[in-house]
This record gives sequence, C-alpha cells and structure tokens, in this order.
Amino acid sequence: MNSPIMTGEGLKKYFPAKGGVIKAVDEVDFEIQKGEVLGVVGESGSGKTTLGNMIMGVYPPTSGQIIFNGKPLPSRAKDRPVQMKREIQMVFQNPASSLNPKRSVKQALEVPLKVNRGGQSVRQRVYELLELVELPVEYADRYPEELGGGEKQLVAIARALATNPSLVVLDEPTSALDVSIQAKIINVLMRLKDKLGLTYVFITHNLSLMRNVSDRVMIMYLGKVREVAATEEFFRNPLHPYTRMLLSSIPVVTDAEEAAKPEKIQSMGEIAGALDLPPGCSFNPRCSHVMDVCKTVDPPLLEVAPQHWCDCHLYPKEFKPTPTA
Repeated sequence: MNSPIMTGEGLKKYFPAKGGVIKAVDEVDFEIQKGEVLGVVGESGSGKTTLGNMIMGVYPPTSGQIIFNGKPLPSRAKDRPVQMKREIQMVFQNPASSLNPKRSVKQALEVPLKVNRGGQSVRQRVYELLELVELPVEYADRYPEELGGGEKQLVAIARALATNPSLVVLDEPTSALDVSIQAKIINVLMRLKDKLGLTYVFITHNLSLMRNVSDRVMIMYLGKVREVAATEEFFRNPLHPYTRMLLSSIPVVTDAEEAAKPEKIQSMGEIAGALDLPPGCSFNPRCSHVMDVCKTVDPPLLEVAPQHWCDCHLYPKEFKPTPTA
C-alpha cells in the first residue's frame, strides 16, 4: 500500500465548558489514502465535524498531530504555507451561509484565484470552474439570492476547486438540500473526484449514502473512533454494536435490502451528555451486549480482522469474524 496522503495521530480536541470539559475528539487516529473517499459517520455530537475542522486548521488540536504528504501540518490555518492551504479545501453543509450574499458568483470564485494564482486569466478560470460543476457560464454574474440550494452548493464546490486541491473535506454537503437535488450533487462530486484525482473526507450521518460513495467507513461515537473498515467489508460484516444499531435502522424498500441488514439491535437509554460521559466504553449505557468490563475499561481500537478495526470488548485481538451475509 502507498503512503497515505494524510494521517492523524492521537488527536484530541477538548473544549472548556461550565461544569467541566467537552471531549469533542478523544485519541483519534486515522489515515487517508490518495484518491480514496473516507466516510466519517456518526450521530450529532460524535466529533466528526470537529475532526474536519482540525484538518482545516479551524481548531488546533489539544494534542496529537496531522501529517499531510509526509510533513506535519501546522495546527492553525494561518500558520500553514500557502501551498498547504491550496492543497486542502472544504465544502460546508449549508451553501446559503457559506456564500457572501453581496458577492456575485464571479466575485466569490475570484477571491481564491486572485490570492493563489496571481490574478492570471482569472475570468477564464471562473468560466472553467462553472463548466466543471455543470453550471452555465452566465451564472457568473448572478448573486446567491438568485440561485437554488443545489446551485449554491455547486458554486461552493467550484470555489473549493479553484486552488487545485488534492484533498477536500465535505461536511454534510447534501444534508441541507432537497432530496431531488442531492443525487445531482453527489454525481458531480464523484465525477470530479475521478476527473481531477481528488481525495475526499466525506463527513455525514447517512450510512446509506456511504455504501455508494465511500471506499472506507470510519464510525465515530462521542469523540472516539469505534470501527473502521473497507466499505464492502463494513456493510457485509459490521462488528461494533453501535455500528450494527445504526445499520439495522436504515430504511429499505426491498426484501433483499432488508435481508442484508444486520439483526435488529434495540438501543437502550439515551446518548450521554458531552459533560457527563460514562466510565469505560461510552456506548455501554445503550448497548444490549454490555458486560461488567465495559463499564470500567474503554477498549482499544484493534485490528480484529485484516484492515478491519473495532474497539469493543466482544472482540479480543485474536478474534476472527464470520461474515453475516
């Protein structure tokens, strides 16, 4: 396997809060291979967006580091060399809030071009970017209020591509859009990935979407990584009770899809508050397989099968899983 384009080592992000500390990201390791789509999945409060913001340099980690193309990535965006800033871009969840309403599409796209390309052939590059995301060039003179939600997101994608990045963080890029528009945005993103050789960190709560677009899936829960596997292996053989709970809750429309789901796992209790995490495994109050050790010892993330990691006391290091379907 080639060297990863990015790795995270022992990443923590703690936020001080009244009454304690919020451990938004807690001892997270990850790696991303060049050209892949890594799906980072979890419920609200799992830490997935905080992880994305650390990659972007919005939040410096409390501890740990990120390595990008073999070099340590400065923790704050303002401290990063210009080339690193060009190489890593982000598409945000809500296109309406990520675009300045007082700037036309052309002006929105010109900003990164003028900063990073010395102003050369800026107008032509704006037209190229619009064509790249399948928008007519006449949209260059429109303002955000004149665009639909999907069109705004396509402009946001074009802006992220303006600096010719190699890695793009996609933070719930379709969740704020109508269902009828979501498929078009996903199709554009996947076409651009192949055409431009991009690497995606795709942050989402939608596991059904990850089945179709990701190469690997990383499940987070209350700041920790709970399971990581190649997408096919992940859906064929989910291991962590939290993962199985999420998968068993996915809506399906055919009997074949229903048969492929893991056995229904009933969640017990509520997700813990960020300031009141239980000792041991933080999922233990909701887990139907909870054991005494789960209430006192947080399990390590272990490779329990080739390229399949899980942190659960159900699976000792020597465990050899049997596929469920």
